[in-house]
Amino acid sequence: MAPIHKHSKVKVILTGFEPFGRHETNPSWLSVQPLHNTTLDLTPLSSSEKKNHHQATQAVLICQELPVEYRKVPDLVPALHAAHSKIELLPQGEQGEKDNEEYAKTYYIHVGVGRDGHTAIETLAHRTGYGAPDNAQWQPESKEDAPIKKADWIADPDVLNTTVDTAALAEYLSKEKGWICQQSLDAGHYLCEYTFYLSMAERQRRIAKGLENEDDRACLFVHLPSVGNPYSLEELQRFVKDMIVRVVTIY
Repeated sequence: MAPIHKHSKVKVILTGFEPFGRHETNPSWLSVQPLHNTTLDLTPLSSSEKKNHHQATQAVLICQELPVEYRKVPDLVPALHAAHSKIELLPQGEQGEKDNEEYAKTYYIHVGVGRDGHTAIETLAHRTGYGAPDNAQWQPESKEDAPIKKADWIADPDVLNTTVDTAALAEYLSKEKGWICQQSLDAGHYLCEYTFYLSMAERQRRIAKGLENEDDRACLFVHLPSVGNPYSLEELQRFVKDMIVRVVTIY
């Protein structure tokens, strides 16, 4: 096996959604799509900030569009987690030509379209409480149960919180970067929140199975306003970059 090049990079899995409802295009996907297969340079941490944090200097971005369908995301989100492990092995024929890559951490940042007027950093997500129909006109049978039930998901908690300090992140993006950004405690009880929950739940399952440690990956959800309310698409794309750099540098 080729040697493993360690810890110079983190990996960011970015997702956006297909159009739905009144949205003929979805700014969440339009804002992240241009970042696919790109690399962002990270600002070095100060000596006081480096304690218990990775030392990566670059973030490798992988983007995927998700459907607005309850019956599809429970398979797609865990598959994203399974596909992007900490160590990325090259195909057998390429090993020896260059190093395999070990990432210091993997981040799953899900982006959706929310209320106009501001961006929102979501803090938590619920297992139940979903009722509105999706793009396939399918809707959960009951708000009292999870939209999709699987036997090995019975032990999943009712509420999961991100490990990112969303209040501090929103404050930084507002005060230091000038964006209209808020911490949110209500992700909307639709596909956005359900996707966020599935991602955090998959992270917890992998930790419980001993596949990873607490610090190996983090999950976050960010809501963007529709284009022009108040930001242009180009501005939303810049916001996404600012948010990513801050998240992977600090958390």
